[in-house]
Amino acid sequence: MVITPLNKKKLENFFNRDAQNLLKYFLFKAIFSQPELVNNQSEIPIQVPKEHIEQWLVQCLGADPVGSGSYPVDIINLNKKYGADAKMLSWNGKKGSLSGETSLAQKFKDAGNDLDDAFRNRQFDGIVNDWSKLLKNKLLHVKNDYKGLDEIYYFFVIRQNNIFHVCGMEVDINKIDYICVDRTSSASIWIKNLIDSNYGESKIYKAKKRMELRLYPYKWIENNLVISFDNSTLNIENKELIGMDINELYSHSFYNFINLFKTIIGDPKLDTFKNK
Repeated sequence: MVITPLNKKKLENFFNRDAQNLLKYFLFKAIFSQPELVNNQSEIPIQVPKEHIEQWLVQCLGADPVGSGSYPVDIINLNKKYGADAKMLSWNGKKGSLSGETSLAQKFKDAGNDLDDAFRNRQFDGIVNDWSKLLKNKLLHVKNDYKGLDEIYYFFVIRQNNIFHVCGMEVDINKIDYICVDRTSSASIWIKNLIDSNYGESKIYKAKKRMELRLYPYKWIENNLVISFDNSTLNIENKELIGMDINELYSHSFYNFINLFKTIIGDPKLDTFKNK
């Protein structure tokens, strides 16, 4: 397989205790920044910009940011000789269900009508070969830019409502040549040999003109391949804020700050806050 899950021990070599504490801190800040709901309003998903996920890795892994625009990876750690791409996926928490998708490769201008014609003519093997070359060249570009780089990883943050799971994958560029067609439809090609089918699936989409990856998070959790941050007990107060003066808003935000900090990170030292 091109993409192989990191076992828990190797994952914790990257995300050690200090890194996990930092992730708790970043999750606290992300959740604290979400807008309050009004009474009787349905929940809305927690939103974290991809740029923030990248910066979490920069801080947690002691790496350098390189994720400008469409560059294949987001961070580089030259001391440990690896590069990594940061991704975030949503998941409904149900056994056997797929996560949301993330793009692995996108042809942009090169896809165009050629891809449509190839689908129309059922040239599925040719499509997969073209996309395999695109993915391989994309990742080799990183190794050419940063000499001595040994490994490339994908690090995923999977959001399950208020629960967050972190997992990692090692990418074997040499095995990209073995990617092939699994099955097809008029609009998609499922790819074989990219990831173990127990852990995810990959497709090439005609309409989106890109190669995408989805995961089966339940299997990752079941096989102890994730580091989880369970914030399911969060009880964020719904409140209509219109009409509150600045002092009331301050008191409200301080109340949320303390309760979120206590739930996600641990009991805050209230005396410290009061003395600041």
